[in-house]
Amino acid sequence: MAAIRLRPAWWVLALLSGALFTLERPELAAAQAPGAAPDAHPARYPFDPVCPWGRISDGHGLLVRCLEANEARGLLAPPAAAAPEATAQASSGRNPGVPAPSAPKLYRRVSVKEVGPAQADTGELPEAQVQLGKVPDRYVQCVNGNGGLEGPEGKVTVRFLVRERGRAEGVSVKDRQGVSLAAAKCVAEVVDRRFVGYPAAPIVGATLSIVFVPEGGAR
Repeated sequence: MAAIRLRPAWWVLALLSGALFTLERPELAAAQAPGAAPDAHPARYPFDPVCPWGRISDGHGLLVRCLEANEARGLLAPPAAAAPEATAQASSGRNPGVPAPSAPKLYRRVSVKEVGPAQADTGELPEAQVQLGKVPDRYVQCVNGNGGLEGPEGKVTVRFLVRERGRAEGVSVKDRQGVSLAAAKCVAEVVDRRFVGYPAAPIVGATLSIVFVPEGGAR
């Protein structure tokens, strides 16, 4: 009697293949077990085979070094509550190890120490210093009426144009030290339209500084 060869059904082959794969990869079977925590799976994704605790890069996609376990735990830990004093220092942007600078002394009444000379872009304006130095009281009023002087000395530098008629035009504040912006703008308005001498070219730019000191400190 001839032997009869039976072929197993396809589902039997699939079941046997799955059982063998599970035996070869026991960690997968543990992960798929009911109640298993997904974080306990050693082959979870995403997974970095080079740096299992994370990596530090240079911002251009290049690896600098791998993180250590204690570093990674420190990054994941909640931040500790800072002391009120340290929080105030951090919000102010000041280094806690450096004492806060003391505020400069404020002088409510000032005097003009120096006016000019004017620095022209082309040629010279020798009359500018003399002409603009005739109204020191106007400059003083600008500073006294707009906050005074911070520190032992202050300065307002203005920039203007001079045309053929020899007057300062378009006067603006180029720089200021120790005085408020309102005081510096007031000084520029005093300089504006005043005679400063005839320029060496049809249109010349010039710069002039006025120095202030506390009243009684002018030399």
